Amino acid sequence: MALNTLRNIFSPLAAVLAFLVPVVAVIWVLSIPQRMGFLIYPEQVAALLLGAALCVVFGRAVAKASGPLAWLDAALSLLALGLGLWVFVRFPTLTEGSHLHPTEAYWLGVIVTLLVLEGLRRVVGWTLVVITAAMFAYALWGNLVPGPLRGRGQPLEDVMRFIGTDSAATWGAALQIAAFVVVIFVLFGGLLLAVGGGDFFTQLATRVAGRGPGNTAKVAVVASGLFGSISGSAVSNVMSTGVMTIPMMRRSGFRDDQAGAIEAVASTGGQLAPPVMGAAAFLMAELLQMPYGDILLAAILPAALYYLSLYFQIDFIARRDGHAEADWIEKMGLRTVLTKGWLPLGAFVVLLGAIFAWDMRAEVAAIWALGLIVGVALALWAVRRASGSASGTGPALSPKEVAATICKTGSQVCDVLLICAAAGMIIGLLATTGLGFSLSLFLIQFGGSNLFGLLLITGLVGIVLGLGLPTTGVYLLLATMAAPALVQLGIPALAAHMFVFYYGMLSMITPPIAMAAFAAASISGAPQLKTGVQAFKFGWIAYFLPFLFIYKPGLLMAGPWWEITYVFASALIALILVSAAIIGHGLTHLAPPVRALALVTGVLIIAPLRQFGPPVLEFGISFAGLVMIVAYVVLLRGSQRAMAKG
Repeated sequence: MALNTLRNIFSPLAAVLAFLVPVVAVIWVLSIPQRMGFLIYPEQVAALLLGAALCVVFGRAVAKASGPLAWLDAALSLLALGLGLWVFVRFPTLTEGSHLHPTEAYWLGVIVTLLVLEGLRRVVGWTLVVITAAMFAYALWGNLVPGPLRGRGQPLEDVMRFIGTDSAATWGAALQIAAFVVVIFVLFGGLLLAVGGGDFFTQLATRVAGRGPGNTAKVAVVASGLFGSISGSAVSNVMSTGVMTIPMMRRSGFRDDQAGAIEAVASTGGQLAPPVMGAAAFLMAELLQMPYGDILLAAILPAALYYLSLYFQIDFIARRDGHAEADWIEKMGLRTVLTKGWLPLGAFVVLLGAIFAWDMRAEVAAIWALGLIVGVALALWAVRRASGSASGTGPALSPKEVAATICKTGSQVCDVLLICAAAGMIIGLLATTGLGFSLSLFLIQFGGSNLFGLLLITGLVGIVLGLGLPTTGVYLLLATMAAPALVQLGIPALAAHMFVFYYGMLSMITPPIAMAAFAAASISGAPQLKTGVQAFKFGWIAYFLPFLFIYKPGLLMAGPWWEITYVFASALIALILVSAAIIGHGLTHLAPPVRALALVTGVLIIAPLRQFGPPVLEFGISFAGLVMIVAYVVLLRGSQRAMAKG
């Protein structure tokens, strides 16, 4: 009886707090407290949202636990809420004079550390918990570490006071970006889907890519890319779109493992595709002190190559295996698609227009876009209710449905808030212990003699970290530890951060723990490892693109227009050649010598030959690749005409 009462208290409490997290974020981004004359630090609001997120995490556990564990979760939930409120009230005093309140500051650090680590363990597993604990151990006993990474040990009291009260630690930039930017965009994505954004993306993909061999898989690629560009999460994207696209691909003849792998690669690419790109892109903009619009522009060409590579591979496989066009796919006219999806389309126009035309901050632009969605959807609901019509042609939402979407958003962002709080702790400890500087110096000394080796090690570390961490956590760690060394070696900051950003994402499609591929395998019914290997093959271009950022920065829109055009065109030629070589088929079957020649030529085009020889060598090989493709198509067409006449 008492346990039921406890659950009846904490389930509504978790729901209310989940609703308040996005609402408070919107209020803060719109500067409403400042307009009302209140002087509030951003750290205070971030702490309030972190406390609410922790309360939601522990509060949800109350409903699942039994016996003493339920009471423990309830106590942790209340403690987390109290922590957020306490920091909100006391932060201005403690941040300026923690030495005057040493006991309070110490226990504040202890409590926030324990709550965040336990919350992390529950939502993302042990990996980030262990990494964070290792950083605490280094801060305390770094003087015992031998070699160039030797640090200086600090008293436990100093470490905990720093964690609990300093703006460079828990309550700093990482948590603030999650609280004030990521939350807003997740809310935008949720509302967009609530008014039919998912159907709009699917119908648009069907209209754009619904013809030719393998058209079901091509539709899946476009739909998953569009959906993923606003969801920013590979696994959730797979589970949302895969339930429709994977059975559709299987029905048209693709193997179970191929269907799952195509969906996994397409969904993972959503983190790379504008306009949202996931939480890590917002963190990148903040760390680089760069407008988010510049990040979006830099991401366009790499994302285009990523999806074109997948598209060509699907086309070649469909031709090789005889997957004809599936004529049972329902196709709407483009005008019909745009007419039915006018609200999601309008929201995108407002978002991009506010960022690029009106130079608004990304989070403010997103609020304008979601404001349009909410305003129009509620107005349509009111009109329908007043007219007594149960249905209509517009995407209406009732106030209850809007509140449910906001509540769902608050529940979804708890993971990101906890990850970014832990990342803030790690970033702060890297700075205060000097480990960040020592590690960068060590990597610079290594990279000074072998830049390619340093890039290779950084990429491998990113993939390994990604086996147990979400993309956001991997990016923050590598951006703090590895990217500064790359920048010191003369690599542009944007290229260095895009490099670690991509390799933080690749674990989603890299065996043995390819989370996006495993999620797709659960839908397709194929073996997980087999699906992961197929995803690795389909996504091959993503392992090369980060190196192009370093050696051919024109791919990131850096440099004169002719350089940007050449880099993109040569990369496109290379991906066509390599994709055909991997599949063993282009428009027709490729003989082994032709296949080997295509593979070698494609790899040489990708390679940064200008770094090791005269530019004419690279240009010449790129031109040779173009001649190969044109000659192949011309000879094939000539052969087909001759056969038709004969």
